[in-house]
Amino acid sequence: MAEVGADIGRVRIRLPSTIAKGEVIRVRALVTHPMEVLSFDKERKPIPKNYQFVYKIVATYNGREILQAETTQAVSQNPFIAFPLKVTEPGKLVISFTDTNGKTYEGSAEIKF
Repeated sequence: MAEVGADIGRVRIRLPSTIAKGEVIRVRALVTHPMEVLSFDKERKPIPKNYQFVYKIVATYNGREILQAETTQAVSQNPFIAFPLKVTEPGKLVISFTDTNGKTYEGSAEIKF
């Protein structure tokens, strides 16, 4: 049996099965993360705490940043992102997700024609 939480930080990236030079493709990525939600006390006041959630997403294509996004804890568990990308050359796509505890989870995919 797998250890609880063993998959936290696993990044999965999906690209189309065939890609042509100059094509605009849809990139889809998901990170396994619990995205801790805000807790409230009996008086419905937020309980102050360092909540753990993904707050920053960065994508690079051949080392050049192509996307940067910020999120809040309002994003559901296992955040998913999708975006268009015009592929001009073969290379490496890297997507990283950073959480409020300072951990960065990274995944990569090779773009081939």
